[in-house]
Amino acid sequence: MIDDFRPMELWEPETRRDPHAFYARVRAAGTPVPQYDPAGNRFWIVARHADVLAGLQHPDIGHEVHRHQEPDLSPSPYPPSETERISSRQLIALDPPDHTRLRRLVSTAFTARTVARLEDWIAGVAAELVAHVRRLGRFDAVTDLADPLPVNVIAQLVGVPDEDRARFRDWSATIVSASDYDGSATLAFAAYVDELAARRRAEPRDDLISGLVALEDGGDALDRDELVAMVQLLLIAGQETTVDVIANALRLLLTHPEQWDDLRADPSLAGAVVEETLRFRGPVEIVPPRFTFRELDLAGGTLPAFERVGLSLWGANRDPEVFSHPDVFDVHRADVAGHIAFGYGSHFCLGASLGRLEARLMLEAVARELPDLRLADGAPDDVRLHHGGVLPLQVGSPAG
Repeated sequence: MIDDFRPMELWEPETRRDPHAFYARVRAAGTPVPQYDPAGNRFWIVARHADVLAGLQHPDIGHEVHRHQEPDLSPSPYPPSETERISSRQLIALDPPDHTRLRRLVSTAFTARTVARLEDWIAGVAAELVAHVRRLGRFDAVTDLADPLPVNVIAQLVGVPDEDRARFRDWSATIVSASDYDGSATLAFAAYVDELAARRRAEPRDDLISGLVALEDGGDALDRDELVAMVQLLLIAGQETTVDVIANALRLLLTHPEQWDDLRADPSLAGAVVEETLRFRGPVEIVPPRFTFRELDLAGGTLPAFERVGLSLWGANRDPEVFSHPDVFDVHRADVAGHIAFGYGSHFCLGASLGRLEARLMLEAVARELPDLRLADGAPDDVRLHHGGVLPLQVGSPAG
């Protein structure tokens, strides 16, 4: 029953230590459960696999709630700031038709065929990173392994020169950590994208930003804010997801020694490890905020119009109606294909194929080259990335 839940229970320290127990109770409640976030906004948690799938595809649940409400005809005394304009043009904040148009413009960079062409290059970057940490002996899996790979891959795709990639990484970390309070990182990033786009108009190359600029010039135009928002989203989403999967896969393997042994014996299991990590501890707990556009029935209850819906991917991916022994990490799991860690429907993660490839190649390299890897003293039980998260690991003996 929903009366058994405290109004801000999802945010309480005890719940954060074991959020999966909370989502199990939501599934058992048989109805959406109201919660209030720290800003006082009410939203309705949905956690059964079938209900989350239904919510992800529901035509009356989406992001642009203002399109479905009575318009406020009074003029605003404050025009939107540049950071607000850029944020409002992010793919994850849009519904059709704008979402459809923008996704189509960038989707060719992430087809399976395009991603496959990057495999040898990504494998080379992963091998260099693994060789580096082997020399270090003790290292942080986030800073030294998981983070450098995706930021370099996304920068390569976009067309960011080598000498600018450190700045890209810093902007990403600042924006994602929600510490860009005055928008300075977003504005600096936007100015850089303007500069890079101007360079590519003058001298096009075989990279994504050249392609987007060409589309802009060819009539199927991205406006300036859309271009900045697209590049920002690709950098941040592409980096965050993969860092999380790599670091948590390593943590889970090293706390499940028999499965680490299996991967060391057969590095081709890396793909299965990636999928089970996505299911067991995926990078997204609740999909980006969505709203009901009218009063509607979902998950055994009635949701009011124009309210937030919290579709929990973590809850869905531990649903015992879909997964046997869902709270067990098992890289040999037969039902792992049912997970929805990358979402579903029109907002299915654009970079899913790329993220899977990066994580698989990194885990293969680690299994081959670091067979004596172990958790170092002080390793945490969980990894929350780009929010101070670290995962100290050790190669060799404790004295090594």
